[in-house]
Amino acid sequence: MQTCLEKRGMEARHEAEVRNDYNKYEEYSAEHIDAQADGDIQGKGTGHGHWLPDCSKANDTTNMIDYSNFDTTNKAGGKYDIEGRNGIGGRQRQESRQLYTKENQYGVELVDTSANIRDGQIYFAQMEHKG
Repeated sequence: MQTCLEKRGMEARHEAEVRNDYNKYEEYSAEHIDAQADGDIQGKGTGHGHWLPDCSKANDTTNMIDYSNFDTTNKAGGKYDIEGRNGIGGRQRQESRQLYTKENQYGVELVDTSANIRDGQIYFAQMEHKG
């Protein structure tokens, strides 16, 4: 015997299926129009799909996973992720305010620790790689 909740769920299923963009004929996937970041507010993805790490390579995530097709600058995210909404957020706004960029990357050489070193508080040593 079905419970009251099961009965109501079965009755409401058709209504939910009619409203849903995804169905057995047009299943959700990384390539679905509503999954793709194409300038509207829905999609977030870049269509890169997914895959398993290549375990034949060195045990290091930079070698096991190929990040070359992850476009996180030009395409990823929906309209609000990129432009923000109601003057709040958005990657474009954040990028315009950030101090460090690809051209001006953050690193130890940008931090003046001379006063800390004189006080004996901190010391950054850069190791030379001999190869």
